Amino acid sequence: MGIVALLVFIAVTVVMNVPLKRSISESLLVALAATTLVGGTNALNLLWTGVSGALDNDVTFAGMAFVFMGVIVQATGLIERMIDIFNSIFGRLRGGAAYVSTAGSAAIGLVAGSTAGNAATVGSVTIPWMKENGWSSTRAATLVAGNSGLGVSLPPNSTMFIILATPAAVGVTSGQIYVSLLVAGAYCVLYRMAVVFFWTRRDGIQKSPTSEIEGLGTALRTGGSSLLLFVGILIPVLLTFGPVKDWLAAPNRIGEEAIGDISIIVWVPILISVIALVEGRKRLKNRWGTVVKAVRAEVPQFATVGISLFAALAASEIMTELGVGPQLSGVLDQLNLPKPLLIAVVCIVCVLVATPLSSTATAAAIGAPAVIALSSVGVPTSVAICAVLVCTSTEGASPPVGAPIYLASGMAEVNPAKTFAPLVIYFVIPIIAIGWLIAMGLLPLFS
Repeated sequence: MGIVALLVFIAVTVVMNVPLKRSISESLLVALAATTLVGGTNALNLLWTGVSGALDNDVTFAGMAFVFMGVIVQATGLIERMIDIFNSIFGRLRGGAAYVSTAGSAAIGLVAGSTAGNAATVGSVTIPWMKENGWSSTRAATLVAGNSGLGVSLPPNSTMFIILATPAAVGVTSGQIYVSLLVAGAYCVLYRMAVVFFWTRRDGIQKSPTSEIEGLGTALRTGGSSLLLFVGILIPVLLTFGPVKDWLAAPNRIGEEAIGDISIIVWVPILISVIALVEGRKRLKNRWGTVVKAVRAEVPQFATVGISLFAALAASEIMTELGVGPQLSGVLDQLNLPKPLLIAVVCIVCVLVATPLSSTATAAAIGAPAVIALSSVGVPTSVAICAVLVCTSTEGASPPVGAPIYLASGMAEVNPAKTFAPLVIYFVIPIIAIGWLIAMGLLPLFS
């Protein structure tokens, strides 16, 4: 019944979200109700288990906290100043605008996990700049849509939160996954930089005029304080992972229990929001009304994130109660596939499910079973989680559904269909390969 519940959850979500055009939050709620009915006479007990499990998880708060953080960061102009610094570093290279676009997507991926938000924020700044510097509209749109996946392959993001909340993640800490996913995401960033290098040579893109590039010293003087954003990430990571954590956890200091109570996914958005408010206080002077309006404008997004996370977590609890993990692992075991082929099958399935669904819905639907399947062939849990997250990060680049495709194409004024083939060739297939290499241990993670 666990596998049946999984199939029902996927089918209802897809039907509601794609042909019926309902929102992902509404689709997940209906899918949750349908999944509960699979339990038959035990449906009410399963629903209570799912709801109580979802409400008792700090993941829902963290997801909405990151939405609030994104509003504050944008209101202070912090990201724009960071892009100016990136421009002073990469602007003197051939195709510099594309390098900055990629670096900017990575920076935003570190503070907000939305693929659509990543494409919209970076694309609004870098697409016009890329076109001005000789990039075609199709290339600009393809790069921004393809880079949007960095919102999922880099921590933190709601997809990571959902998988961390499942029983499949037992034995690993949020700090371990955060650092491991940073490394996995770094591989994805390096690959994208290589794509930009190849496209620059293939398309004959030249350097920008030196007069248009701000010196690094000037950029740092005017916007260097924006780099404090990374302090909001570094502090929780140091406190929950590595030698600093081990030192503080000693009995004669803070202690293991107190350190264990520190939630990296809760404190990162809180610290970054505080840093952004302090760093941008002068820019916000006499503009607090604008900030309040921006927060109000994001109320639908707060609701979407909160409801989606709640429904996804509750459904995951129900599917776990029905035994989906062991059942799916049993099916895969019966296939008796060699480890490389089984890993490839799991990676491809993650991508196929993420094509019509968001990465959040994908994680809720098959995240735990995929991790369990990879673990069954000897893949360490933390590595398995990162491989699954990397594969589901293709959500925004998978035609014909990915929202970033249409956002980027609209900003670049290009027919979205022209980006479909390049996206599959340069972003979907290679990212599957990176996920496979991570799961095989050929791209090591430091976890």
